[in-house]
Amino acid sequence: MTPLVPIAGSVVLNAAAQISLRRASWHRGGVAPSHRHLWLSLWALCFVVATILWLTAIRHADISYAYPLLGAGYVLVTLLARLLLNEPISIPRWISVLIITLGVVLVGVSP
Repeated sequence: MTPLVPIAGSVVLNAAAQISLRRASWHRGGVAPSHRHLWLSLWALCFVVATILWLTAIRHADISYAYPLLGAGYVLVTLLARLLLNEPISIPRWISVLIITLGVVLVGVSP
């Protein structure tokens, strides 16, 4: 199995965990305690599975290769924050995310 599969799964689940944690901590609009518990449970589940996938990935890949690929999470969390949480993202921040993306791609295609 290629280590890209568990790395990608870990990145996606870590991003979902961050969005879930943000939703659990919302004060504006009031998050009902039952919903807060649901969001925290989702965060914990995503985090645990992401960690298991990460352990699988580094068992099969060099850490110097795998770890920089976690930078894709910055891109994904930024996109999800914009799309799901309606957070404003400035042009300089999008440019920064683009630079991070280019770095992740360079690491991903390097031997």
